[in-house]
Amino acid sequence: MKKRMYLWKNLLVLAVALVFAVFAATDFLAMRQQEPVVASSGLTRIARLSEYCEALRGTVGDEEVYMYDSGVPGGTFLVLGGTHPNESAGMMAAIAMAENIQVTQGRVFIMPWTNKSGFTHTSPLDGMLDRFTIPLKDGSTRTFRVGNRLTNPVHQWPDRNFYEGTSGRKLVGTETAEIRNVNRLYPGNENGVLTEQVCAGIKNMIVQENISIVMDMHEGSPEFFYLDTTMAHERALPVASMMSIDMSMDGQDMKAELSGQTSYGLSHRSLGDNTDALMTLMETYNPSMGPLHGKMDDDLIVNGNEPNYYQAHLDGFIYYRVKPDGIPLIERIARHILCITRLKDAYNMYYPDAPIEFTCLGTYEDMVALGLEGIYKPVK
Repeated sequence: MKKRMYLWKNLLVLAVALVFAVFAATDFLAMRQQEPVVASSGLTRIARLSEYCEALRGTVGDEEVYMYDSGVPGGTFLVLGGTHPNESAGMMAAIAMAENIQVTQGRVFIMPWTNKSGFTHTSPLDGMLDRFTIPLKDGSTRTFRVGNRLTNPVHQWPDRNFYEGTSGRKLVGTETAEIRNVNRLYPGNENGVLTEQVCAGIKNMIVQENISIVMDMHEGSPEFFYLDTTMAHERALPVASMMSIDMSMDGQDMKAELSGQTSYGLSHRSLGDNTDALMTLMETYNPSMGPLHGKMDDDLIVNGNEPNYYQAHLDGFIYYRVKPDGIPLIERIARHILCITRLKDAYNMYYPDAPIEFTCLGTYEDMVALGLEGIYKPVK
């Protein structure tokens, strides 16, 4: 009788565990469901990164490249979003551009999920939110993922004890996990690990498509010293400096900083050194990335409201000017798109023989007034 009782208890425990396992597996698998993009009418075609690095074909790294070709000769602008999937404004700005841009001269290429694998997992033990939802004007909603800054170890394992990349960057000790960081492995290696292949695909695309200028969109925690800053390779610094002046005239501070000569493997350094493109990278404020943030929820992601960081600023521990009610996602998206627009304007001044012209959502004030509900389109 006791043996039967133990058997039934064990079966009950297994059944309960199975129920939890099913729910957990369903939640994990949902991270692989890519959010749709309702591309603007100016879309020419959706290319794949494997067109520039064959090794990516059939892998999670075979990202989409949204191509907008005006048909009028000019330069080409590449916009990289989602290099680090926990930096939400980069991905969201890229999607907003893909859904609203109209290119009238030259071409614009947009990659919303530069590290697509990173969107399929979150940081363990950090209590991260894996997705957030925004309401739209028509009453529908759209859901977007929050991922990890590194490639999913399911797709690339193990991390090596020692690694030296094609840029000369060496990863040793606690840095070895950075072998899964897209923004550490440029210019990449077609025969390397998945993350290197993604970097190689982007580098090859820049070369083969004769891309003129690139913006890699990022965010940083409130402690980061380079918030509201655009890093620029020395060849891109004149253009970035002019953009900085124009941004100031728009009432939006944006510093321009010279890319460090030893920033090996980072896009603004290694792609600038290994291609003819003008390389830039910008950072905006993201309170969900810092160690002082509270509960990770839609309020933190969408509204950027974190009183701990506001108090830390008042107490003199955070130099960045944190607002009492935070910095909402819409403001960070608008800053990214305005920066890209002003960068395009500055590029046209320096390179009038190969201009790029596009419109996208108007001024900073226009975008903030539209709100997330007005920028993104309903999915039909």
